[in-house]
Amino acid sequence: MPPAVLLDTDVWSHLFGVRRVPTADVQRWRRLLLGRPTVISVQTRAEVTSGVLQKSLGPVRAGQILGQLHATFALPIDDEIADVCARLTAETKRIGHALHAKEHTGDRWIAATAIRWELPLLARDGIYRHAPGLRLLDDEETGD
Repeated sequence: MPPAVLLDTDVWSHLFGVRRVPTADVQRWRRLLLGRPTVISVQTRAEVTSGVLQKSLGPVRAGQILGQLHATFALPIDDEIADVCARLTAETKRIGHALHAKEHTGDRWIAATAIRWELPLLARDGIYRHAPGLRLLDDEETGD
């Protein structure tokens, strides 16, 4: 079985959540993920849950999204993820990568989760490009 792929919140939301709108990205992601298990970070679980609670969704739709969310395995947070996140923050600041900025704290936790568990990340957000130690699924597929 191929290794699992960590999904960024935006990707998960487009595939399974509130933003479920068919786009060329969604079709491409489904091809990339074919036959591969998917997981999320605890950060993604928190972001999606918060989004559902803040939106005016009916109970049926909210229940569908939260049901799918809880069916998606969230990798546990441990001391190693905290250490990876701290190193990632320091390194991205040192090299001038925008991922170090405060507004990307959630993105750093997602990246740290992928790095710690040695999984490729499938993300739409360009903030992850060239982050030290982070493998993106697109990079693996295209050889970038």
